[in-house]
Amino acid sequence: MVKVIISCMDYRLTEEIHKRANEDTLIFRNAGANVKEFLERLKEIKPDEIIYLPHTDCAAMKLVYNVIKQCDKVNQEVDEKLISQFKDKKFESLEELERLNAKINEEMLKQITPNIKTELIDVKKIQWPNKIAKVYFYPPNARPKEIGAYILQSNSINDVNADIYIAKEKLGFKEVYDCSSDTCKQI
Repeated sequence: MVKVIISCMDYRLTEEIHKRANEDTLIFRNAGANVKEFLERLKEIKPDEIIYLPHTDCAAMKLVYNVIKQCDKVNQEVDEKLISQFKDKKFESLEELERLNAKINEEMLKQITPNIKTELIDVKKIQWPNKIAKVYFYPPNARPKEIGAYILQSNSINDVNADIYIAKEKLGFKEVYDCSSDTCKQI
């Protein structure tokens, strides 16, 4: 049985994700728990079960909100991979957008399997680790040890180029590491 967890790269979520994963679980993480970016990879994997874990107080959803409601600018790749799916949707608050994000992505996941569990994690109800101002990329089978850092996970670092842009240009991170091989290398 193939189990997949999809969640956001946010530093507050790593321990929550690890609590829900067993040693064989594949984990995909990006800005906003954006399924659209992983959809083709997930179709290839054909998981039997998907646990979808977006969260409240999400910086990616704040970015979406600001681009749509306040005309902030992002590059074309971020617009296509993240922003575009919300442009024709109605929402008035960040909280509405976060619930909408969960609903839109859950619907996309139904193309893969009917066995989907969605939980919008309320970050006010979990314990936060100390924040590490770094971003790490890992493959889906890895269990990153950098608790408190922002974590991206997918089959290829190219899958998360838009998320690296968000981390560097919108969140201000200077250090991004590719840990897809035996050693982590700054990119």
